[in-house]
Amino acid sequence: MKTSRSLISALVAGALVLSSSAFAQAVHYPGGKATFDGKCAVCHQAGGKGMDGLAPPLVEYPGKYASSSDGRAQLGHTVLYGMFGPIKVKDKSYNFKMPSFAALSDEEIADVLNYVVFDLNAQHGAAKPFDAAEVKAWRAGPIDASAVHQRRDAVVKGLGL
Repeated sequence: MKTSRSLISALVAGALVLSSSAFAQAVHYPGGKATFDGKCAVCHQAGGKGMDGLAPPLVEYPGKYASSSDGRAQLGHTVLYGMFGPIKVKDKSYNFKMPSFAALSDEEIADVLNYVVFDLNAQHGAAKPFDAAEVKAWRAGPIDASAVHQRRDAVVKGLGL
């Protein structure tokens, strides 16, 4: 009887561990994940963990950006037009040249932003999902990678990051 209870307890504990890890890995934007894995993970690494000195992790700050219109535009412009130059994220320095992904469709860009903000970031506040119309509006006022970098400082300061 005691062995039965121990076995049942072990099975229940194992099931809880498996179900919680499966839940934590749920992907709500599979198209965005596919784009991320094919285009972004080479620098930002699988799961958006980042690469020291080169590309920042994407598992925290994008969720904070997505709650403000300036932050959302910064995320969109970064994907659309790229960005280069030194930046700091949580007191770590990165110096990279992110290429433009303007060749992606508006829907693909919205999907990858949604994957980063909602699947990779546990905290995204009151952020709403990105859509193709929002991306199309960002395309209407093209800027270059240098301007994206310059605007980032104001966004970071405005968000208190």
